[in-house]
Amino acid sequence: MTEDDPRNSLFEEFAAYVNYFRPAVFVMENVVGLATYKNGTTIEQIENCFSDLGYDVDWRVLNAAHFGVPQKRERLILIGAQEGVAVRFPQPTHAGIFRTIGLRERHRILAPAENGGIVSLFEDHITDLPRAVTVMEAIGDLPRLSAGEQVDTYSCQPQTMYQEQRRSRSTQLEWHVATAHSSRMLEIIKHSGSNISSVPEHLITSGFSSCYSRLEPHEPSVTITVNFVHPASNKCIHPYQDRALTIREGARLQSFDDDFKFAGNRTKIAKQIGNAVPPLLGRAIAESVQQMFGVDVGYAVGREDAA
Repeated sequence: MTEDDPRNSLFEEFAAYVNYFRPAVFVMENVVGLATYKNGTTIEQIENCFSDLGYDVDWRVLNAAHFGVPQKRERLILIGAQEGVAVRFPQPTHAGIFRTIGLRERHRILAPAENGGIVSLFEDHITDLPRAVTVMEAIGDLPRLSAGEQVDTYSCQPQTMYQEQRRSRSTQLEWHVATAHSSRMLEIIKHSGSNISSVPEHLITSGFSSCYSRLEPHEPSVTITVNFVHPASNKCIHPYQDRALTIREGARLQSFDDDFKFAGNRTKIAKQIGNAVPPLLGRAIAESVQQMFGVDVGYAVGREDAA
C-alpha cells in the first residue's frame, strides 16, 4: 500500500453501503499490508468507523493454503456483525507453516492447531489436518505445452482429489494456452530456478528476486498476481516446463473449477483471476458466517467431498 493510492479510502464507500443496507453481517477483504499500514492506525480507523455504525467488528489474517487452496495467499479478513451475532472465523482445514507479515498482535494470524484451536504461526504445534495442497497436486494433470501452444482436451485422468474436484463438471479444457514468449525470454526461462539469481546476469538488467523464477512443485504456489502469464513481473514459470503459467493453471492455483466461465480476453481474464478471492477461501468464510447464525454447514476438517 502507498500513501497516495486512491484505494486507501475505499472502505468509506463500503461503509456507506453497509450503513444503507444494514446487513446483519458483512465481510471485508483486503491486502495483508493493511494490518500494518501507518503503524496500524488505518485498520483501527476502519474498526472505529464500523463500530460507530453499530457493528461489532474483528479481523484476522488468513492464509488461503490453510483452506485447501494451493497457494500461500495471505489476506486480511474483517467481519462485522450487528448486536447479538458473535463474530467467528473459519477453522483451517489444511496444515502448513508459512512466512507471514509481522504483527504485534500475533493472535490475529490464523493457523491450524491441535484440538482445533487457533495459534500463532510462530508457535510449535501438532495437527492431524492434511497438509496444504501443492502446485503439482493442483496442475499436474494438465497437458504439457510449449510456449505459444494451446490444448483443449484433457490427456489423462485426474491424479489427485484436488484435480478431480476442479474437473468434476468439466468436459472440455478451456484456456490452457501458453504465452508465446520471445526467443530472449525463452533463453531466460531455460536458466530459471527458484529465484532471479539462477539467471545469468547478462540476460537481464533488473527485477525483483521473485522475477524470472519457477514455482516450487511440492509447495503451495506463491500469491498469484494479475501478471502470472509474464515471468518478468513475478514468480510464475511452470515448475518443469519452459513457459509461464497458462490461464487454466492460474485458475487452478486460485481454486476455480475448470467449468467456471470467465469474461473478456486473455489479459482481462488473467486480471480477474489474480484479483479474485480464491473460491475455496471464500466458501470457508461464508460457512463461518452461516455458523454465526447457527446454521449447521456440516463442517468437516479436511473433508475432500466438500471442496
